[in-house]
Amino acid sequence: MALTLDTRQRAMLQEMGITVWLPKPAATAPAVVTMAAAQRPAVAATAVETSPAPVLAPAVPAPDVGAPAAAVAVTAPKATPTTTTTHTAAPAAAPAPAPEATPCAEWRMSPAVQAYPQATGGSADNAWLVIWECANPATPLEGDTGKLLNNMLRALRLHHSRHVWIASVQRPGQDDVPVASLPAAPVDWQPLTPCLQTCVRQTRPARVLVLGMHTARAVLGSQEALGRLRAQVHQIHHTPAVVSYDPAYLLRSPHAKPAAWADLCRAHALHPPPAA
Repeated sequence: MALTLDTRQRAMLQEMGITVWLPKPAATAPAVVTMAAAQRPAVAATAVETSPAPVLAPAVPAPDVGAPAAAVAVTAPKATPTTTTTHTAAPAAAPAPAPEATPCAEWRMSPAVQAYPQATGGSADNAWLVIWECANPATPLEGDTGKLLNNMLRALRLHHSRHVWIASVQRPGQDDVPVASLPAAPVDWQPLTPCLQTCVRQTRPARVLVLGMHTARAVLGSQEALGRLRAQVHQIHHTPAVVSYDPAYLLRSPHAKPAAWADLCRAHALHPPPAA
């Protein structure tokens, strides 16, 4: 089925790094069919011309008494490769190993840092905890992705609050990759599960904002798609949490920024349940 795209849609797909393969012009189709149709008589004619050859086969075994022995000697080895091939193919059909039951066990997390330590306003009862993948956990608002996150938080006027915390996570097997032009600082990476519990207990946020599908899956212990994760409010150690896009994705796909802003507004409206 042909896919019709206008100029704007092609430009958007190109920005997202998606290559669109267009179908070949329809004019070439009849030529291919004609060529294929033209080849059929030739193949049929060849089959007709060569078909009398098998008639000579019955005359071969007649000559000599030694011929059957030779035939047996030649035929016998052919059975061995067939058996070997059958046994060799068996391992290919073996099922793939099942994934690990806890894929998030190797994720790591750094202690949370204040996003705006120079701020003097805000309330501890309205604190934020932002969790995302950041190359420089000590300075999470630096670099291109950090500046975008800063703009997102400033749009909610959170730069006036001292109670905005940012914690960075790191996926399994990924080494520290500092942002260019920024000094690399040592990071106290800790196992995700206990560090997350400690972080929530220390910062006591009113809501948690989790950015990025992989981060959300690790933190929430879920394998759902990002769309489903964004569509619901989650609980992280009895604290409401909202999932949104990673700033790195928003830099590559600006069309998703309005949806990210809606996620931030939904998180801003959340409040923890009253203390018993």
